[in-house]
Amino acid sequence: MTQAVHTLEIKGLSKSFGSNKVISDLDLQVRKGEVHALMGENGAGKSTLIKIISGVHRADEGTIRLNGELVAFISPHEAQVGGVATLFQEIQEIPDLTVAENFYAGNEPMKHGMLIDWKALFGGAQAEFDAIGLKIDAKMKMRHLTPSSRKMVEIVRAVHQSGASVIIMDEPTANLNQGEIDALFSMIGVLKNRGISIIYVSHRMREIFQIADRVSVLRDGRLVRTESTDKITEDEIVKLMVGRDLPEFYPKRPPPGDTVRMKVRDLSVDAALDGISFDVRQGEILGIAGLEGSGATMVMKALFGLVKPSRGTVEIDGNLVTITNPRRSIEQGLAYVPEDRKADGLFLNKTVAFNVVASSLRSHFSWLGFVVRRRAVDQTAADVSRRLRIKADGPAAKVGSLSGGNQEKTLGGRWVIGSHSALLLEEPTRGVDIGAKVEIYGEINALAKSGLPVILYSSELLELIGLCDRVVVIRRGKVSAILAGGDITEEAILEKALTN
Repeated sequence: MTQAVHTLEIKGLSKSFGSNKVISDLDLQVRKGEVHALMGENGAGKSTLIKIISGVHRADEGTIRLNGELVAFISPHEAQVGGVATLFQEIQEIPDLTVAENFYAGNEPMKHGMLIDWKALFGGAQAEFDAIGLKIDAKMKMRHLTPSSRKMVEIVRAVHQSGASVIIMDEPTANLNQGEIDALFSMIGVLKNRGISIIYVSHRMREIFQIADRVSVLRDGRLVRTESTDKITEDEIVKLMVGRDLPEFYPKRPPPGDTVRMKVRDLSVDAALDGISFDVRQGEILGIAGLEGSGATMVMKALFGLVKPSRGTVEIDGNLVTITNPRRSIEQGLAYVPEDRKADGLFLNKTVAFNVVASSLRSHFSWLGFVVRRRAVDQTAADVSRRLRIKADGPAAKVGSLSGGNQEKTLGGRWVIGSHSALLLEEPTRGVDIGAKVEIYGEINALAKSGLPVILYSSELLELIGLCDRVVVIRRGKVSAILAGGDITEEAILEKALTN
């Protein structure tokens, strides 16, 4: 009976790292052919749980049954052979190999028993992509694909290679555009019809109600409730996750002033942007929206000097700003939080304290000019950690050991200290939990309320609608529309992103 009803059964699971108990006496059942969502704040135990199921970690106590049989996988490979495939949040790939070679890695089609059948390898991979309408050349090097295309390759690969009973998807829609999300959900529907169970980990509440049959909420390493998605509300899930009522999700603030703090005129980047112009007023949060490849993120990179504009001007408080490189931009008061915090923003092997003061380190030198005042650095980091509720074992904790939400807050903490002329934010809440989102929104709101002009790029339309006074929609490298007030709707943003 158990085998027929539950593909996966977990009982009494516990796991500690040193004195830190991250999973405590957890029970979980996943039914055959269901999408079972896992939700919880960063640090709730979701990542550890899926790593135990997939063989990355071993449980200290408890049992796992797969199709009624006791299992205790000691590696991801053993888990995959045993029927559990996992799509981790970080893409697993070899950038210098072709898409097809990555697709078949470890499972290449052979001829004569010892030679790779290259025709079958390239043809088979291409056929899989074509079958779901994925416009990817199997012979292209992985490094030349966009992040979203690389993610889709990994998803299709996991589905193709595993004769899995269970597929774990950890934030699978991160970096995907809406068309790719729709393709993913169609794939999930096919898998359900085959009787394959999906464990779906996501912070995106709308996705959970769109795709999941049931949801389990974790808090502090314990399972607090499992419920059908048609019998629970979004507010109930949020309260279960954080253990308290949250303040208003998108905080209110006075309308921006009339004073224009920042002027962007004719900003252009060869083959990417053409004549982008807009103003940002005192205390305004200005949104930037656009489909992938539209040039929306390029606006942010050009403003900060990560790419050099071919023409155009930027003025802040009436002064012409010279955009040549990030160092010059920082010197002129621009603060930038990049989309890829691990690759472009954080020093993962450095401490929380170092990361918080990285852009203001000069102000923490002694009067001699070459000795860092460590007490001052630690005090600054401690103050920022309290303000942003960064969960870490003190200022000396390595940032690489923190959860995604706390990494994001650490990066944001770099820009809440000191004085800035404008703040540029790319996907500031990507991959963070509901509680952390509310805290980040509150901080963005407070900075805008203080008079700081804020430019925010986000692929989450509700985030733009909830936070922004106006939204600039970019299409094919040009401004398609500037929406304000009640005109900022999902329908309007998508319409202007698709048509002029």
